[in-house]
Amino acid sequence: MKKLLYSLVLGGLAMSMTSCLKDDEHFTNFQGVGAVAEIPSSAFYGIEYNQGLPIQTAPTNYSFDVNIASPNPPTQDVTVTLSIDQATLDAYNTANETSYKLLPATLYQVSSLTATVKAGSRLAPINLSFFSGTDKVPDPTAYNDAEYALPVKITSASNNVAVSSNYGIKIIVLKIKNQYDGDYRAVGTFNHPTAGTRAINKDKTLSTVNGTTVQTEYADLGDAAQMWLTVNPDNTVTLTPKGTANAATVQFGVNKYDPATHAFTLNYKYAGAGGDRVINEVITLK
Repeated sequence: MKKLLYSLVLGGLAMSMTSCLKDDEHFTNFQGVGAVAEIPSSAFYGIEYNQGLPIQTAPTNYSFDVNIASPNPPTQDVTVTLSIDQATLDAYNTANETSYKLLPATLYQVSSLTATVKAGSRLAPINLSFFSGTDKVPDPTAYNDAEYALPVKITSASNNVAVSSNYGIKIIVLKIKNQYDGDYRAVGTFNHPTAGTRAINKDKTLSTVNGTTVQTEYADLGDAAQMWLTVNPDNTVTLTPKGTANAATVQFGVNKYDPATHAFTLNYKYAGAGGDRVINEVITLK
């Protein structure tokens, strides 16, 4: 008897709640909503996606899914067709004040720009490969400076499935990165012969130049003063001044990279009025 009463109460509550929801002016009935083809990662993480490529002979494989968004999974196979679309990239650059250039066709490969979402499921993958070896990209710095991107757009879907107007595109921004590339924290001192010693304690970005070299800010002298850090086979580091950094820079003491802690230990100096400017800093991966 108690179980019967409990079931009747629950049923009544459900009917009451359904009735209230339907009477509510904010109630939305999704029963008649159609199916939409979209790129779910664009919806969750944003249309622009940054992909780091290691310097290696083998291509870097990358994939993303297309999705059929609908109240229920499709009852028939849905063929989703995509394209690499310059107009999409141009529109994105204009809307976001970016200046990405279309990735040359020699630097990527797409197994297929057609995906089939099987009946009863929602997702199907698109597979790409990106080339970043020195045979294809002899100058990673020039590659990164070019700001390449691959704009992928859903152009159509079968069986009356619409294409999402908001999440039907994906802009894959590509950068080549060696193993030392990344965001670091620099801690140390800058000793000036007349002004005294000041602390260095700041974030630095180390950007790929080639397979063994990264570029970053020289001491704490601003973005115009740069240096290249080349990691030698024995993990010693060769520092080369760039930009407005003093060309007569001299290394002394310990200059090394520690692969266990991902830290550069640097000691360098340059001559100036009143004596040498001496810099000691440890740059550690964050």
